Order: sequence, then structure tokens, then C-alpha cells
Amino acid sequence: MTNTPNHPLTGVGQLISDSWKLFITTWNSSVKTSILFLYVGIAYFLSALLVNINKNFFILYALIYLVGIITVVWISLRLTMTMLNLEAGKKPLPANQESKKALLFIIPSWWISFLSFFVIAGASLLLVIPGIYFAMALYFATIILIDQDIHGLQALAASRALVKGRWWPTFGRLLAGSLLFGLLVFASMGILQSLADAIMKQPFLNLSASASFETKIFVAGVEQFLQMAVMAAILPLFVGFQVKLYRILQKTR
Repeated sequence: MTNTPNHPLTGVGQLISDSWKLFITTWNSSVKTSILFLYVGIAYFLSALLVNINKNFFILYALIYLVGIITVVWISLRLTMTMLNLEAGKKPLPANQESKKALLFIIPSWWISFLSFFVIAGASLLLVIPGIYFAMALYFATIILIDQDIHGLQALAASRALVKGRWWPTFGRLLAGSLLFGLLVFASMGILQSLADAIMKQPFLNLSASASFETKIFVAGVEQFLQMAVMAAILPLFVGFQVKLYRILQKTR
């Protein structure tokens, strides 16, 4: 974890700048994938609205919510594929081809997530620090799955090999990018919630404090819509940052 890398990584400022340039210059392409998050948000909102009208629609809302979770994973995989191609100066795959390929990656990506959780949780039982170490070491396993079609434990091993000897520089850059992305999401959600407050003429989140079951579901649906809208607009930036960092680690290995 403290080994010095043979080749220094791009500085965090330059990495963020390069990621921003990738984001703004390819947004018209990446948004064709990320806008699918907005459609999920609309489905959440409409199903919650139906529950607000008649609580018997709750089963439909719950079903749409579960399907939405799977769909979000599928869109996230597609977006990673899109950004990998755009970062390499290539055009994204045709929508139908990209969709089918992402579907095939859903179960393998879940398997990688399960294996990673098992390793990280097991390490954390000993001490927190080993858990943090493995969380960083295995971080790129899903990107490796998508980029190199390497599955399961082999993807975890490839991720660890990629980060080996450069744990601290990688951790610092990923932490900086995550903080920046988190601030953008927080600010965007704050603006959208303020608009919702203005429309409702009261603090929107306070509606669910002592409201009926139907109203609470409606508030949840609006929140989910806002979250998906923010993801549609901003997530390509963070995925692009992850891809940039991944490529730098590859090139400097």
C-alpha cells in the first residue's frame, strides 16, 4: 500500500480538468445513454402519483421500483461502455448493440460486486484499514469486466494488480473526484428541491413528516425523479473521471 510507483500518475488537478473536457466535449453523445436515467425517474414519479390517487396502485409502484433498480444497473453499465469508447476517441456502439452487451454484463457485474463485498467485509472483520485497502484495490473490477471481458475473481485480481504499488496515489485521486462529484450532486439536488419547495409553497421534504401513506410515497417518487434527473445530467462526468483514472493506471503500469 505504500510502494512507490515506477511511473507517476497524472496530477489530480489535471485529471479533473481532463475529465471535465471529456465531459463537455462528448456530452451530446453520452447524454443519449444517460438520459435513460430520466426515463426511470419519470416511471418512479408516475407510479408514485398513481399511489397518491389510489393506494391500491402500491403493488405497481413496488414492481416499477424493483425493475428500476435493475434498469439503473443496466444504464450504468451502458454509460461505462459509452465513456470507455469516447475516452478512446471512438464512437459509442450502436444503441441496440450496446444495450444487448450491457444486458449480458448485469449478472457478471453483480457477481463481482458480491465477491468484492465478501472480500471487503471479511477484511473489515479484522480491522477497518484492510477493508479500506481492498475496497480501493478491487475498485476497477467492473470496469475491467466491461473493457476486457474478464469475469469474477480474475477481474478482482486484475484490479488489484492495476492498483498494486500505487494505492495511495489512486486513492487520493479517486477521493478528490468523488468529493467533487458529491458536491455537484448535492448542489444540484439542493437547487431542484428549492424549485419543488417553491412549487409546493412549503418545504417539500416536510410533507412526509406527518403525512398519509399515499403522500409519503408521492414525496418519495418526486425525490427519486430528482435523483434520476441529476444522475442523467452529471453521472457522465464521474464515469468519465473513473475511466480516465483507469486508463492512466493502465498506461503507467
